[in-house]
Amino acid sequence: MSNLKDLINKIYNEDFLEFSKNIPDECIDLIVTSPPYNIGKEYEKKQPLLSYLNWSREILAECKRVLKDTGSIFYQVGTYVGKKGAHFPWDIMLFPIFVDLGFIPRNRIVWIRQHGTHAKYKFSNRHETVLWFTKSNSYKFYLDDIRVPQIFPKKKNYRKGRDYGKFTSNPRGKNPGDVWAFRNVKHNHEEQTEHPCQFPEDFVTRIILSTTETNDIVLDPFIGSGTTGIVARNHNRRFIGCEIVKQYVNIANHRLIGIPDGNGNFPNLKALRQYVDETGEDITRFTFSRQIGKKATPLPRAKIYPQSHHLQKTIERIMFEAENSCYKTEQK
Repeated sequence: MSNLKDLINKIYNEDFLEFSKNIPDECIDLIVTSPPYNIGKEYEKKQPLLSYLNWSREILAECKRVLKDTGSIFYQVGTYVGKKGAHFPWDIMLFPIFVDLGFIPRNRIVWIRQHGTHAKYKFSNRHETVLWFTKSNSYKFYLDDIRVPQIFPKKKNYRKGRDYGKFTSNPRGKNPGDVWAFRNVKHNHEEQTEHPCQFPEDFVTRIILSTTETNDIVLDPFIGSGTTGIVARNHNRRFIGCEIVKQYVNIANHRLIGIPDGNGNFPNLKALRQYVDETGEDITRFTFSRQIGKKATPLPRAKIYPQSHHLQKTIERIMFEAENSCYKTEQK
């Protein structure tokens, strides 16, 4: 067992089950991660279904051991496609394991997207899920830090009584709810690195700000390109990350350092823009790893939209599809 102070604010090129032996009991405030989906990505070895579930139990048992009684775990998962296209949602299959280990369920969050792979023999998948569990009933949750604008901020109580004329909603904003529409980190997203499955920073920010305090420790057992570490550091939290693929560890550390490599290259467009904004250097002198064809756009001219924009666009698209199915258009 290692000294906790020696472990923090580092990303380790190790398997979590082996590395976790170094982490003391009940020292982690938050675990946020997305495990391999067992679909044969380049960073995972596909396992039989039962083997994957047994492996998941080992992972989650270690997570429970290192988590404080006041701590939370957010486990973002998708779907496993078995033989002949059989559809196995990981959240449904993992939920009993969490409960059996003694975790307490708080939310099942649906993360919706506008785009994705198009299916031919079933409906196209346009969401993934996030399971939020706590270790006890004495968990941290700070709603005020993550509130979003009210739909009707100036609406007042019209009924006679003590509250007549008062605002009916919280002036600080409303609870964002359990349906999230953060844009997926794919083509044209400034945070995109060479990792194929990457958290948006805003996604992790909502989780970290709502369940931790300054200097709390955030653990990501499958940290990939380092997004959890980036967000934790940016909000004055400490972090520990594990990643078995050396290439992704290098990308994560490059993002954390925030300066160009020897060839003037950055791991993503966001890191490049931040560096130029801080130093005043000419953005055209540098490149980023996902660059396609043209030079980077400076931040003031970049089209970067808030989460509320993506949620509205997603809702508009869903409503459009509901009203424009072939059977409806043919009837007109």
